[in-house]
Parts: sequence; C-alpha cells; structure tokens
Amino acid sequence: MSTRRGRAAAEAVAGEGPRRLVAPLGQGEALSRWLVQARRLALPHGFVVEGKAGVGKTTVVQWLTAALLCPSQLDESHPCGVCRTCARVANGMHPDVHVLDRARDETERKEFKKSFYVITIDQVRGAQERLARHAVEGRARVLVIADADCMEEEAQNALLKTLEEPGEATFLLLEATRPEQLLPTVHSRAQRLRVLPLDEVVLRHELSTRIPERAEHFDAAVAVAGGSLGLAMLACTERAVHVHDLVRGVVQRTHRLRPVAVVRAALEGSGERRLEVEAARLFLWLLRAELRRAAVGLAADGGDAYGASLTEPWTTWLELTLAAERDLDLMIPPEQVLTACLVAFDAIGP
Repeated sequence: MSTRRGRAAAEAVAGEGPRRLVAPLGQGEALSRWLVQARRLALPHGFVVEGKAGVGKTTVVQWLTAALLCPSQLDESHPCGVCRTCARVANGMHPDVHVLDRARDETERKEFKKSFYVITIDQVRGAQERLARHAVEGRARVLVIADADCMEEEAQNALLKTLEEPGEATFLLLEATRPEQLLPTVHSRAQRLRVLPLDEVVLRHELSTRIPERAEHFDAAVAVAGGSLGLAMLACTERAVHVHDLVRGVVQRTHRLRPVAVVRAALEGSGERRLEVEAARLFLWLLRAELRRAAVGLAADGGDAYGASLTEPWTTWLELTLAAERDLDLMIPPEQVLTACLVAFDAIGP
C-alpha cells in the first residue's frame, strides 16, 4: 500500500484548509530522546523513519522537522507547534524544508520529470543542488524523502555523498514503509526509528474525536487497521466500506465467486489510472487483513497454528495477494491483476 494512504484518508475526511502541526501519538521514549537531540541540532544527519502504511510516519517526520527548525526556547524537548515556523512546516511551506517524493498527478509528473512509481536520480540531484544553497532562515536545512523505499538504485547511490557529507546543520529524513528496499550502504549511513502501532483504545478515541459521524464503522476499521490510525480512518470512508463488503464476500464464500464482477465493482468510479491502482491496493490490503483475521479465528477455534489447517490454503491465499501487489508495481493493469488473483484464489478451493 502507499505510504500516503493514511494522510490522504485524513485529508479526505477533514476537507481542505490549512493544516496544524500535530504531535505523534504513542511513540514513547525512543522518539522523545531523538526530539531532544533535534532541538539541539544534534540529530544524526541521516535518519530513516520506518513503519507500516498509515501508522504515522509523516506525523513523526513533520514533528522532527519542526523540532529542528522551531525557534521557540520554551521547550527543550519538543517544537512549540504553534509558531509561524511550525505552521509552515505543517503546510509544506517552509523555505528550508525540501520534500522529495513521487508525482501525484500527470501535470506534476511532466513539469518536474517525476515518476508515479519511483524517485529518480534526477530528482535526487535536484534536491542536492537545493541543499547546497544557504539556509533561508539560518537554523537548519532539512531534506524529507517521502516513499524513500521507492528510490531507484541509482538515486540511492547518488544520495550517499550527501549522507556522508551533508553540510553544516543539514538533515536528511527518509520515510520508508519497506526499509528493506533501501541499500545497505544507505542504512549504514543513517539512524533508524520505527514508528509503533497504536493500541485499540487510542485508535477508537482518535476516530471518535475526528470522525464521530462514522461510528458504525469503527469496529470493522479497528479490526483491520493493525494499529494504524491512517488505515483506520481509510477503512471508515465510503469507498473502503463498499470494498470491504466485497472482500468479506470473497473470504466468506457466501456465494459462488465471480472474479470479473467483483473486480469491476471494486474499481468502479476510479477514473484515471493512478486512482485505479490505489483502488486495487485498497482491495488487496483489505483482502489480506480479512484472510489474516480468518486464519487467527480458525486457530482460536482449535486449529493447529502450525498445521495444514492454516498453511493450506491461508498462506497460499496471502501469497497471491502479495504477488498481485508486485504485479501492480510492474504497471500491469489493475483489473487484470485483481482478476488473475481472484481466479487463482477461487481455484484453490475452501
């Protein structure tokens, strides 16, 4: 799934408007120690913030960025969160923060020579040129690489020099859902911080505060979110609720599976290709979540967690969804990918 999934869901629910800087939830002492270092400008110059999609990596990266740049002297361990600097960090408008990511629409891709699927070496070189300039406000310069695990190998190799010699008060914050995709040479030059999942009590409280009107969907959302507030909010959207119903029908096999009809219903209304890919990833995420829940339920009912009752066919079904994700990465059309996955799924039998 996209690392933007959680923030996109939040934006869709909350609507347009200026954003405020939000403190990360439930991250404990590990993050607190690094925040103290950030306030002192003593944070490691290379920093990988990793964790599952929607778990709050963007929030952690923004909070660290604000800790590096916030001029307030009121707190030695956190940014103030309310000053002009913090507001600009939250809204992507600070002149000393450079954000590198994949394109989000066709116009952006053409103008900046970006890719929907990878971060290119040209993008990295452009970011390096910007970092070579003096800081506008003087305290620090920050390069944030969203979806850093989508950097091409050439792009990662080009980044090594900056990781080794970043310049004075220059910090690189890499956000990664799949940190194993980063080269060992990148890992060796960066500190790692794993963003922790939230417990159900925190998730329910946040959902009740942010989207109380969707309360009827909270139970199902929390069950599939895996501790991710972003994914829990996504699961409460109308589209996700619709897709979740389709997925339950596939897993529970309440009637004969009709792969083509199910896939077309899941992708209906997506429009452009990028949105169709996102819809396909949504379907695969919910399918994996329900398969895991079904497997855990079987074990709780007396199945052998290490026996054939779970490894066949549950593991095979899960592998099919992961293979489908890889096919999407290879730019195979979403309808073709999902249909092939469900046909194979149905052939395995109950």
